[in-house]
Amino acid sequence: MRSRNFKNLILISIVILSYSCVGGKYTYEFDTGKNLDFSSGKWILNDVRSNSKIENNKRLYEEIHEEFNKILGDSLIDLNSLRNVVLVAPDIKFEATQSELKELYKNSNCDFLINVSGQIISNDASSFYTNNQSSSYNTSNRSSVSIKIYDLKSGTMISSSNANAIDTERHSDFEKDGALNWTTRAEPMMIRAAEGLIIKYDKYRLDK
Repeated sequence: MRSRNFKNLILISIVILSYSCVGGKYTYEFDTGKNLDFSSGKWILNDVRSNSKIENNKRLYEEIHEEFNKILGDSLIDLNSLRNVVLVAPDIKFEATQSELKELYKNSNCDFLINVSGQIISNDASSFYTNNQSSSYNTSNRSSVSIKIYDLKSGTMISSSNANAIDTERHSDFEKDGALNWTTRAEPMMIRAAEGLIIKYDKYRLDK
C-alpha cells in the first residue's frame, strides 16, 4: 500500500514539475505587424485552435486571454460573450476571407480580430529519464504557436507572428550511466510560447 502511494506521489510530482518548471528553447518571429497600436478599438479574441487535448486547449486559451487582457483591458472582447449579444458566425476561421471579416465587423461592431493557433509537432522525449550507456541518440519535444491579427473594417491582416519551442532529450554513450534529466513536454512549452509571443507584442507596441 505504501509502495503504491509512493509511486502515485512520484507521478503527481512529475506532472506538476512538467508544467511549473517549463524548460526548452524558444524563438519568436514577426512576418508582419511587429509594432501595433493597441490604444483604440475593440479586439475580439477568437476561439483558440490546437491539436492538443481539450484540457490543454482550455489552459492555452486562458493563458492567451490573460496576456492579451494585460495589453487591452476592457477593449478585449471574448467571443463567447460576444455571441450572447450579437449574431456572429458559429466558426470564425483562422485565415478568414476579406468578406467574412467585413461581415464580422458589420455584425459585431468590433474593430479587430485576434486568431491564435497552437501545434504539437512532436512529443517523443520523455518527461523524466535516465541515460542508458547502451544507446546514443537524440529525441525532441517540439511545439509552435501562430498569431494572426485582422483589421475587420478593411478585411486585411495587420499582423502575423509565430513562436517555436523545442526541448531535446540527449542520450550519449559518453554520459554517466543513471544521470538524471528532465525534458519539458510539448504542451506546456506551447503554452509558454504563446505567453512569450504576446509579451513581445506588448514590448513592441506603438502606444506604450
